[in-house]
Amino acid sequence: MKLMALADIHGQVKHIPLLANAAKDCDAILLAGDITDFGSRQQAVSILTALRAFGKPLLGVCGNCDPTEIDETLEQEGVSLMNNPVEMNGVIFIGFPYPASEESILSAEQYLTAQPQKPTILVSHQPAWGTDLDLQTGMRHKGNHTIRSFIEDHAPLVAINGHIHEARGIDQIGSTVMVNPGPFRNGCYAIIDLNNRPPNARLHIL
Repeated sequence: MKLMALADIHGQVKHIPLLANAAKDCDAILLAGDITDFGSRQQAVSILTALRAFGKPLLGVCGNCDPTEIDETLEQEGVSLMNNPVEMNGVIFIGFPYPASEESILSAEQYLTAQPQKPTILVSHQPAWGTDLDLQTGMRHKGNHTIRSFIEDHAPLVAINGHIHEARGIDQIGSTVMVNPGPFRNGCYAIIDLNNRPPNARLHIL
């Protein structure tokens, strides 16, 4: 299974058609928040429509720049992973809202307890605390401690995040491959191949 990961689109639709060739070999497209830049439902739908032109399943979460109505839009469009785990091709996709709440993490833990031995992908806007992916300018860690604990406890195959634009990169917590694809508004994205162990993640830019 091969995944395309996008984060921090911030309403920039113009880059999306340039992903067509890369999307051909992917089985799903994951959105790690900030789909809009404090934009409207219409803006979010236009982005989802452009991505759906590739004929791939879309799954994702909102970020801090997505108003509440975008949460509702993702749910109505069948895209939301927030409190809504999805299983696809034997892989479980879990998503946390922004900010990641104890309720959402407890719900994910309960779901995984009932689904033992299945590979898991985590999608959140916030990064886990204490990796290269949560370093803000000035080299200060700005990630989420609870997300890190979840990763340490449940060891998903891959954890995808956005939020901190300058922390684009790949890191690891235990066996979990951590990916911040970088801001798609600047043409950044990632391709993650789950057919390898550990998964092979590569960063790209248009």
